[in-house]
Amino acid sequence: MGGFLELVGTFAGRSEEGQPKPKVAPCNELIDEEEGKRELVVEETSTSTTATATKSKNPSANHELHPLMNPGANKNKKPSEDGSLIQLIMLNLDERCSVKLLLRIWGPRLEFVVRLMLVATFLDDSFRMAMHFTEHIEQVGQGACLKWLGAASPIIATVMLGIGLLAQSIGSICLLALLQSDVATMALVGWAIAQPMLYSQTSNLEFMSESLSLIGGLLMLRVHLLSKHQATSISSSPPSNNNNGPRTTSAITQLIGRLLLPTAYLYHAGLFLFSAVTLDETNNLATYLSSLSMFVINTAALVALVIGSILVATGLKSRTVALFLALINLGFVLYQHPFFRFVHRTGGEWTVDEDYMWMLNVALSKDVTPSDFDPWQIYDLHRYYFFLGLSTSGALLLLAQFGPGEIAMQKDEVLLPVVARARD
Repeated sequence: MGGFLELVGTFAGRSEEGQPKPKVAPCNELIDEEEGKRELVVEETSTSTTATATKSKNPSANHELHPLMNPGANKNKKPSEDGSLIQLIMLNLDERCSVKLLLRIWGPRLEFVVRLMLVATFLDDSFRMAMHFTEHIEQVGQGACLKWLGAASPIIATVMLGIGLLAQSIGSICLLALLQSDVATMALVGWAIAQPMLYSQTSNLEFMSESLSLIGGLLMLRVHLLSKHQATSISSSPPSNNNNGPRTTSAITQLIGRLLLPTAYLYHAGLFLFSAVTLDETNNLATYLSSLSMFVINTAALVALVIGSILVATGLKSRTVALFLALINLGFVLYQHPFFRFVHRTGGEWTVDEDYMWMLNVALSKDVTPSDFDPWQIYDLHRYYFFLGLSTSGALLLLAQFGPGEIAMQKDEVLLPVVARARD
């Protein structure tokens, strides 16, 4: 029996080819190996969790392409499932070129164009003020705001207009170059508030409404530039939990700016309402039908402007609505104030075509009538309102590009859906 067990032990220690059989690891070594694998998996999981948390703390990392597109939106949805018009257009465009690449390249340029549109009225006004500084001093000094000062009014008008000239020119250049953008934005907001009072235009509702819309755009631009600066500083410094205060202030400022944006369109809605309810009575059928058609058009425009203003103010589909309002406003400004069509060069000199130019509805003093304006002054009015409307469109494009902010009904709205080709 002992010989048989010895023989079995001899064969058990060899393989079929006569080679020694590999030794089996003890149980404690297997347990240590399993624990090592588990620790490796835990380390990899914690590393990926930390990377995800770091990415979520850095807002700029979640928007690498461009604010117009949200790379994480609708990532599980096939392009064919979204039947929106914008999606279909972007898909057809993406078949010819990469939309994501275009937005990555042209995104910063588009942001610069929007800032340029926003400050266009300040650049133009500072240029006109520098060219006709004496006339502006007389206009402001004789206005209701400074007229009661008597002999001191020209001096005060000179000082205030000089401050305004510097605020507009330097502030606009700093915003375009992104130098001291916070101070530059507040300087332009201050001038936009003071200008209607200095020029006695507080009763000019169109001027006041567009100035309020412009102030709203400047406030939104200020919040956007501050958030970019804070995101850069946070990414280069350790995380902190003391940022809730500035974030709340920025969200409230952005909300105020968004509420001020549709002011100009509410004014135009009021004009359409006034036109709709003041139809002249007539016995002529053709005149009646014409008046009825104008009533339908004015009512439709009134409803569209009111609904669009409400959507922008509440932040519901505000990016899409702001884009359409900006395009409509650009068309209206080109139609209503085409100052470039009123001048032509004859005999080496610039002359104004008085036959195709009309007087605007502006607030005038009691002793001033529209007939007192010479053609070049009317031309300057058209030119000023053109750039003011252009800046208002820039403010709306700013909302369309960067979104309504934290306090909104739809703060994660995506203007351009993610464009991705369907792959087999």
